[in-house]
Amino acid sequence: MWAVLGVSLLLLLVSPSGVHSEDARQLAGSGPDLHWDLFKPDQIQWRDGPPSLLLGAKMAILEGDPAKEGFFTMRLKLPDGYRVFPHWHPRTERLTIIQGIVNLGTGDRFDAAATQTLSAGAYSSMPPKMTHFAWMRGEAILQLSSIGPWEVVYVNPTDDPRSHAK
Repeated sequence: MWAVLGVSLLLLLVSPSGVHSEDARQLAGSGPDLHWDLFKPDQIQWRDGPPSLLLGAKMAILEGDPAKEGFFTMRLKLPDGYRVFPHWHPRTERLTIIQGIVNLGTGDRFDAAATQTLSAGAYSSMPPKMTHFAWMRGEAILQLSSIGPWEVVYVNPTDDPRSHAK
């Protein structure tokens, strides 16, 4: 009961700005740098997607750094008809569909007809080295979490956009 009361009191002391009040910091026993990350949809800052994805992708880093060791979360915004060719990742990839339709398939060959249709709210957790591919219907927003450094390894090296970079 005391634990529930303590957590409830702590939650009451959290300011709406996204930074804990001084009282909450003292109750939590943490220093002045205690904060939370809060992203409202209209405040997310999109930038061009990573070079490992085809042009047209946008990304927003919500937590961590996909290029470094450790946990990270990012969102990807992909236009209607966008394709991600067969690839795999060295670490587990966790994917939540926020908006749009993602048609997700497994295997070494892109086959649009051999996909599962995932709409907003769907979640997928793919183990390391599981080969998968996708195509979007409507603008899609995906939330991806994993352990960095994040890598995309294409089954067919000619599908890798980095191989076409000048």
